[in-house]
Amino acid sequence: MKYQRGFEALKEASRYVFQPDLRDVLLVLFGFVASVLVLIVLPYTISKYLASRSARRGFEVAGKQMGLNEEEIALLYRCASTLEDQNKVFYSKYIFERCAGKLVKESSDNIPIIVSVRKKLKFENLPWFLPLATTRDIELYQTGFISYKGKSYGAAVWEKTEEDLKIAILDRTPEFPQPGDRVKFSFLREDDGRYYFEVEVLNTYLEGGKVILVIPHTEKLSKVQLGDSIRWKVSIPARVFFFNRKVQAEELSLIEELPEESFLEGTIENISPGGVRVCFKRLVSAKEGDSLLLEFEWKRQLFKNILAEIWHITGSTDRTCFGLKFLAFKKDYEDTIRKLIIEEQREALRAYKMDR
Repeated sequence: MKYQRGFEALKEASRYVFQPDLRDVLLVLFGFVASVLVLIVLPYTISKYLASRSARRGFEVAGKQMGLNEEEIALLYRCASTLEDQNKVFYSKYIFERCAGKLVKESSDNIPIIVSVRKKLKFENLPWFLPLATTRDIELYQTGFISYKGKSYGAAVWEKTEEDLKIAILDRTPEFPQPGDRVKFSFLREDDGRYYFEVEVLNTYLEGGKVILVIPHTEKLSKVQLGDSIRWKVSIPARVFFFNRKVQAEELSLIEELPEESFLEGTIENISPGGVRVCFKRLVSAKEGDSLLLEFEWKRQLFKNILAEIWHITGSTDRTCFGLKFLAFKKDYEDTIRKLIIEEQREALRAYKMDR
């Protein structure tokens, strides 16, 4: 009994000694939080800060190499800092225009700086082989159509600013859009595709008897590709024999060797794996649907006995151009043309970037 009372007393004393109070608990928690801050959070924060400073210094160096001043670099970095690779804003027109749009919306005071930066980065004009990314890329006086209330009217880009686009309606209209109305502008970009976008009219006014629509810039451009593939601009000498009738592919083997003097010398002005545009410095008599035989050499690759069909004809008394669709065409010819176009695109893009 005595031992039992002694054991109970010891257990009660132990409970009293080892029971923590609130101060001890808070002290332990504070030590744990301090350890996490010192060992994990602080090193991570410091490394992020140093990486950010390093990226900012690299951005400033790249900006100065491009000819930008400190004010221009600081403004551009406000947008570029959110990118994984901030320096892309110097080389990608698409990324630059997205940044420019945000900065212009942020404050109209940024407009003169953006104009200066665009000029220094040589982003004023977009090469023909790159697709449009924003309405800021549309060339001045680009013609197209304004659609409003189910009707379309001839129109053209009249003026461009950093904030908006001014489009003149060229046709007479019984009524014209008012501020708040939605309109659609569609236009054809040669050797690229048909573009269109829909926006809300900001303002309208009359100038020289024309209705001018003021619309905001947008990056929401839709595109319809013309043909099966992009036609690449070239200048390739070609020899063409006109059959002046429709010829089936199986007939080629039955046709005797054609006399050399029957071939006309022309120039291929654009090419795709599915066809070409060939032009002659004279009036050539032919009609749509007729067949012809085409031969040319491009980048040391010889293309012979290509049967093609005339899809459309344009020209005058001293120049005739034919849009051709390949009919009897070897598969390796098609693959070769596609490969050569890709090589040309890469070379053109590389040259464009080197000129930055």
